[in-house]
Amino acid sequence: PALEAFARDFNGVVRKAGPTTDDLAAYITTVETECARKPAGIIVVGGWDQSLQEPVNKCLEMKVPVVVTDGDLVNSKRLSYVGTNWYNLGVSMAKFQIEEHAARGWTTGKVAILSPINFQNMQEAREGIKDTLAGTGIEIVAIEDNESNAGIAAQKTAAILTANPDLTGLFGLDSESPPGIVTALDEAGRTGELIVTVNEAGLDFFNNIVDGKVQLISIEKYDVMNYTALSMLYMWHNDAIRPAGLDPWTNNWMPNKIDSGLIFVTKDNVDEVIKYYTEQQAKSE
Repeated sequence: PALEAFARDFNGVVRKAGPTTDDLAAYITTVETECARKPAGIIVVGGWDQSLQEPVNKCLEMKVPVVVTDGDLVNSKRLSYVGTNWYNLGVSMAKFQIEEHAARGWTTGKVAILSPINFQNMQEAREGIKDTLAGTGIEIVAIEDNESNAGIAAQKTAAILTANPDLTGLFGLDSESPPGIVTALDEAGRTGELIVTVNEAGLDFFNNIVDGKVQLISIEKYDVMNYTALSMLYMWHNDAIRPAGLDPWTNNWMPNKIDSGLIFVTKDNVDEVIKYYTEQQAKSE
């Protein structure tokens, strides 16, 4: 919605391009192809693989401005990163787990993490969890690769539950882990027993909070990151900002990083969130 809102507000054209599956090679090709068309600017969703640094750098060499979102490419020449601070996402989930363990009267715990292993943003989130849980008595007993697949997430969760019957919590860091986790818990007859904190997984999944199957869902603020990124690209293209009169290509004025923040859905606000997403979905149909 933010892309469409920006196009309306700034009387511009926003084109969406890229593969519809997790196809890194096709995504890299798309970035390079779009840059060759010399648009006014490009947003690259960068968090899933650092090999995207090279096509981003190629764009900049062609004087096509690039802002990265939803996972930084820290070693690229991108002009700015606007998106989720994934380390903080992990910290926030871990803090919630700590509070919920205490609320249930548990002084210790055993938790497991499911996510794609190699994605940079997932690595950062896991580090946030590890650092926050250190010394709390809550032990991470398993970190599993779900390969961005809900079915594999269900299989890995089932195996974790078998190996750790005293498991107290589960983290799901990507959008494919949550449904797999819930499926495995349902099949094991352990629905509602564990503290489950996951990242967003679509409108229907919010009902799992209503049903007590999940306790926390984090939502990335895509509308904030996309609208902000496009606004900066618009200003860059139109030379709207030039501090001290210096050439922006040699003196980049964009902030290095902008944290777009997170929304945390719990039983306290889930009804409001479901209402909003249902209305937005109806508008798009």
